[in-house]
Amino acid sequence: MTTYNLNIMCKHLYLYACAVILALCTACNGLTKSTEVGPYTIKVIDNNVYHIQDFNSEYPGGEQFDEQGNKTHFNNCSDIYLIVGEESALLIDLSNRITWADNAEESLKQIVAERIEDKPLTITFTHNHGDHTGMLSAFINSDVHFALPEEDFSQMAVRFPKEKYSFYNESHIFDLGDVKVEAIAVPGHTAGSMVFYLHGRDILFTGDAIGSGHGVWIFNTDGFSKYVRAVPHLIAWLNNPEHKVNLEKLRIYGGHYWQRDWLPELGKKEMGMDYLNDMKELLDQIENGTATTTPSGLDHQTLDTYFKNGSAIVVWNAKQAEDFSKIYPEKMVYRDEDVVFRQIDEHTWVGNGHLVYNESVYLIEGETQALLIDAGTVMPNLDKAVATLTDKPVLVALTHAHGDHAGAIDCFPEIFINPVDSNLLKNQTNYKGEVRYLSDGLTIDLGGRQIEVMYTPGHTSGSTTFFDIERHYGFSGDAFGSTNLLLFEGTFKQLIETTTRTAEYMQQNGIEKLYPGHYQGNPETLQRILDEKKMSEEVLSGKRKGMPNNTSGLNSYIYDYGVYIRYNDPQALQ
Repeated sequence: MTTYNLNIMCKHLYLYACAVILALCTACNGLTKSTEVGPYTIKVIDNNVYHIQDFNSEYPGGEQFDEQGNKTHFNNCSDIYLIVGEESALLIDLSNRITWADNAEESLKQIVAERIEDKPLTITFTHNHGDHTGMLSAFINSDVHFALPEEDFSQMAVRFPKEKYSFYNESHIFDLGDVKVEAIAVPGHTAGSMVFYLHGRDILFTGDAIGSGHGVWIFNTDGFSKYVRAVPHLIAWLNNPEHKVNLEKLRIYGGHYWQRDWLPELGKKEMGMDYLNDMKELLDQIENGTATTTPSGLDHQTLDTYFKNGSAIVVWNAKQAEDFSKIYPEKMVYRDEDVVFRQIDEHTWVGNGHLVYNESVYLIEGETQALLIDAGTVMPNLDKAVATLTDKPVLVALTHAHGDHAGAIDCFPEIFINPVDSNLLKNQTNYKGEVRYLSDGLTIDLGGRQIEVMYTPGHTSGSTTFFDIERHYGFSGDAFGSTNLLLFEGTFKQLIETTTRTAEYMQQNGIEKLYPGHYQGNPETLQRILDEKKMSEEVLSGKRKGMPNNTSGLNSYIYDYGVYIRYNDPQALQ
C-alpha cells in the first residue's frame, strides 16, 4: 500500500514538473512568438507589454529586393506599444495610416480590446508625425483619453475632442496601477519629441527621437541645437540613481523597429545604452565639425547627409551642419545636461543653457577669485559646473534680473545686482541668499584682473554691463540684445543715453566687442551700438516709424543694419 502510494506520488510529481516546465517554455516562447491580426503583427516583449507593428506576412515590413537588387517592395511600417497594468492601460503611438487593408481599424481595436479587457485606456504619442498618429480614426470616437505632449500637439489639439484630451510635459507619469511609465523630453526630431521609460522593466520607448537603425532625422538647425542637448539630458536621466535603471539591461524600442536590421553592430542585442553613448559622441563630432559624412541618397531636400559613429546615425543637411559647427569659434570644454561651457581665452568661459532661450553665462577668472556673470534659466548644478573650470572663490553678478539670467542663483550664497533691478528680482525668484548691490563705475578686483561696472538701462531699468579693459571686451547681458534688443522698461530717450555713453566708453578704452546674454558666436560691436543709437534717434524724431509686432508682449519693432529693436508704442516714445 505504501509503495503503491509512493509510486503514484512520484508519478504525480513528475507530471507536475513537466507541466511547470511546459508552462515556463510557453511563457518564454510568448516573448518571442509573433501573432497576426489583420494587417498587424503582435509580439510580447515583456509581461503585459506588447509590440504592435503595421505589417503582416503577406505585406512585410521594410524593403524587399529582387535578384538584380531592384527594390520590389517597401513598407515603412511604424510601431505601436501597449502596456497593460492592473488598473489601466497605455497605448504609445498609432502607426501609419493603413490603406492597404480594409480591416485595419477593426483589427487594431480588437488587438487592444482583447488585451486590456475592460480597463481604461490612455493613448499618447512620441511625436506628431503622421506615421505615428495615422490610425487615430480607430479610436477618435472610442471611450479613451488622449494625453498629448504639449510642445508637439498644442497646435494640433483640434483633431481631438475637447473632453477627451489633456496636455502634459516632461516628468509626467502614467500610473497604470502596478507599473509606471515616465515621459522624458528628447526634442530634435520634432520640437516636442517624447520618450517613455517603463519603470522596473529597463525598457525605453523612443519613437523616432533617437532613430531605430536608419538614424534620427534632423530637419533643421534648430532641431539639431535642441538634440545636441537633449541626448546628454536623456543619458543623465538614465544614469540618475533615483530612477534605478539597470543600464546593462536597458532595451530601446524605436518607432520603426524594422530598421534595427540595418545595425549589424548590435548583433542579436537590442538597442541599449551603447547606442546612446555612441550618439552623444557623434553629436559632439558634428558640433565640432569633425564628423565624417556620406550622401544619404534620400529624396529629401534637407536630409542629404549621413553622419555615423558606431551604431548611431544622424541624417541631416551637410551645409546646415557645417554652418552650425562654425557658430561658436570657442572650444567646448564642459557639457552636462543643463549647460555647455566653451573657452573664450585661457581664463574666460561662456556657458550656454539647454533651453530654447540659449541664455549665456560668463565665468571670468583672476588670480585670487572668479566672477560669474548671470546664472541661466534651469541650471540646478551650475555651481558644480563652474567648479570644474576654476578652483577660485566665485562671485556672482547679474546683468539684470530676468528669469533666464537669474534662474540658478539658488546655487550661490550671495549675488550682486544693480539695486534698480532688485524689485524685479523679487518677482522672478524666492532667492534666500544675500543680495548685494553694484554701483555705477565700480571696479571688481579679481586679482590681477579688473572688471569695471557700467549701468546700461533700457532692456530693464537696472541693466548692467561689465568691462574687461585689458582684454578689450565686455559682457552686456541683454542691454543691447544679440541682434534683437527687447526694450521692456526703457524709453528710446534712455536708450540713446545708454548707447551714447557706452560707445564713448568703448572708443576711449579700446573695447572691441561685447558678449551678449544670448551668445551664438555673434558678439555685439561698437558699430552695432552706434546703429542702435541712430535707429533710436530716428524713431524719437519721427523720421522712422515702427512696424506692428507681437513678440514677447511688445507691440512694435524697427529693423535695420541686421538689428531689431522691439518696443511698446507709445510707452517707449516718451
